Amino acid sequence: MKRYIGLVIICLLACTQLYAQQIKGTVRNKEGKGIEHVSIGTLNLSSPVGTISDGRGNYTLKLKAKTKYTLRFSCVGYRNFDTVITLQPSQTAVVDVVLEQDIANLPQVEITDWESRQEGVTKISAEDAKLSVGVNQGVENVIKSQEGVSSNNELSSQYNVRGGNFDENLVYVNDVEIFRPLLIRNGQQEGLSFVNTDMISDIKFSSGGFEAKYGDKMSSVLDIKYRKPKEFAGSASVSLLGASVHLEGLIGSRMTYQIGFRNKVSQRLFKSMDTKGEYDSRFNDLQAYLTYDINEKTEIAFLGNISDNKYQFTPQNRETQFGNIYSTMNFKVYFDGHEVDRFTSLFGAFILTYNPAKDVQLKFISSLFGTNEKETYDIQGQYWLSETGGLGEDAEFDRGIGTYLEHARNNLDANIFNLEHKGYKYYDNGYLSWGVKYQTERIKDKIREWKMVDSADYTIPSNADDIGVYDPVTAPVLQNWYNSDHDISSDRLTAFVQRQFSSETPKGKYFFNLGVRGQYWNYNKEFFPSPRLSVSYKPMIKQDILFRFATGIYAQFPFYREFRGETGLLNEDIKSQKSLHFVLSSDWNFKMMDRKFRFITAAYYKYLWDLIPYKIDNVRIRYTAQNNAKGYATGLDMKLFGEFIQGIDSWITLSLMQTKQDIENDNQGYVPRPSDQLLNISVSFQDYLPDMPWMRVYLNFNYGSGYPYYPPNTDNVYRMPNYLRADMAFTFRIKDEQDGKMQKSFLKYFKRMWVNLEWLNVFNNKNVISYMYVQDYNGAAFSVPDYLTPTNFNVRLTVEF
Repeated sequence: MKRYIGLVIICLLACTQLYAQQIKGTVRNKEGKGIEHVSIGTLNLSSPVGTISDGRGNYTLKLKAKTKYTLRFSCVGYRNFDTVITLQPSQTAVVDVVLEQDIANLPQVEITDWESRQEGVTKISAEDAKLSVGVNQGVENVIKSQEGVSSNNELSSQYNVRGGNFDENLVYVNDVEIFRPLLIRNGQQEGLSFVNTDMISDIKFSSGGFEAKYGDKMSSVLDIKYRKPKEFAGSASVSLLGASVHLEGLIGSRMTYQIGFRNKVSQRLFKSMDTKGEYDSRFNDLQAYLTYDINEKTEIAFLGNISDNKYQFTPQNRETQFGNIYSTMNFKVYFDGHEVDRFTSLFGAFILTYNPAKDVQLKFISSLFGTNEKETYDIQGQYWLSETGGLGEDAEFDRGIGTYLEHARNNLDANIFNLEHKGYKYYDNGYLSWGVKYQTERIKDKIREWKMVDSADYTIPSNADDIGVYDPVTAPVLQNWYNSDHDISSDRLTAFVQRQFSSETPKGKYFFNLGVRGQYWNYNKEFFPSPRLSVSYKPMIKQDILFRFATGIYAQFPFYREFRGETGLLNEDIKSQKSLHFVLSSDWNFKMMDRKFRFITAAYYKYLWDLIPYKIDNVRIRYTAQNNAKGYATGLDMKLFGEFIQGIDSWITLSLMQTKQDIENDNQGYVPRPSDQLLNISVSFQDYLPDMPWMRVYLNFNYGSGYPYYPPNTDNVYRMPNYLRADMAFTFRIKDEQDGKMQKSFLKYFKRMWVNLEWLNVFNNKNVISYMYVQDYNGAAFSVPDYLTPTNFNVRLTVEF
């Protein structure tokens, strides 16, 4: 009997040993991101064994020893991957797999990305950003066509979102916040944005109601991820407006690199504008992203950028016509002087990622941003204002003559240092995330800037009682007088925690995101908490539709420009601007013409308080440095995305919006904010000829109703003309990656090659960005428009290898 018991025990131990072997690993895509819900199973067995990968792509599977298995890894949108394996007793095998996208059967990423839908963000294809057409090609050009976004300046990469200004937008690259230059006053000076399109893997954008993990701005978030290369690759592009080159690859088995250089020259665009002269603009950008795997749990990465922007301008003359068919004004200017500007910035960040367990990720980030900005000009213009009767009349008579003088000696140095920790804890139904960040900044500036306009013996502005009267005692009145000399240092501390989880009922599935963040700034001794909440609901119905409600408080603590007043004095009692968001949206996936489409709508209301009023001239924002206004922004956004042409994506957005503010003690009540725009329509469209698939057409179209502006010495509100612009590119694909006909020519060394013929401002519309104010002999004031670029053409050659 004992012998039988011993035999049974031996058999049980043997069976246990047979099933003690296991396979584990991670399933990733080509960008290195873990893939959720991948099916891993055995083939050709009467009783198959299988499992599913978790939210980070990890899996574990137990199998018998000394048995040959064929494992299949499969997931919707990816090609199946099969591998053969035989395990030895007590062996634990690690099988990491990289799945390739199945282009033929892959639904559009933006349509099927479930995570982005429940978070209320728009996921944008990096390919769309790379193929966009416009003066500023790249990510920001695509962002301008998204719901709730508006822009009236093709020379600038800046944009407004749901009634906010440029300073209210957050930009992250690989979890690091990006800063932009502070002295830029017009699109001609701006140069290149930070984001290098050639290095991107993922793009996410939120127009409002975003989560607590994102920072302290009131309007939007642009979240960029640079990819971790898996093989050697590169690209190069050259055009009449600049050039770029990019390389990526591996060094050994642990280190990867991405290096990108960009150059932008815009003389051709500037010379087509009303102001003629000698332009010399050189904008250069060198960027690197390096990663090193210390071990299987730890990675260190470096993100670096050097930017050098030079802008020199010697104006000669300007002629601008404005008015209407009944009265046409002609404004001629002859210039003396020149302008020399230089903006140099350095940025570096180290990112340490540590995964102590499969469900825990810890990040430690250190970054430094430094900028040196110099703006120097002395420009004198002697102008002549004349009028014709319009409607074909040739008679021309003088309305005024005068001289204006613009002067600036502006210098600014800024250094911003950050230390940050972020953490993630994953659960079966969601995750917990947290973070803490310390920032110290030092800013030194010396601003000397003014403008004088002399119209027929008197200056503008002037005392109404003294117009036309020469006063040898009283000094001339100057426009735009700014004077500051400061050296300030301050520290900020921010923290956040948020929990995302889901719950399922017979009627539908709910997704919750609850979080809070807070910030303390030692300059004004202010601490303010910002709670945020979002709830997404997907009903159990046939239609694939999701509803989302988001609310929260968004406090934007002042940066340097916000608390430096118009006279140059600093307001040490400045407080953060605050906004309470209510966003109700729907996200509907459906089929039309047997193709997939997505329709997004969002209605929102934002209550604003402790606002700092500002004026905007071109892209320069001048704040009053006083928290003496309240306001609101409300609107409706709609976007239709899908395959209008089979196989390629296009989209149309329509936004209705109103934003107003009430400034204390101005007796004006609620007036439009400078970013108020009633209507904005954007179209991003692609097409091709069925008989010529190697040729494609890309169209970017934007129409926006006019922004308000406020001439000096008046409380009246005027509107700029509506903004209308269309840019078109005809793309000729010389070689595609799957083209096997050119393997015997030199083109075999390239994956893809194409040529773009770009037609910029197809309608040749004269869009207005700002105004210059002059008076005639009788004291009548005129707003002389500053027009943007007319029709231009560009040729671009791009290769990938």
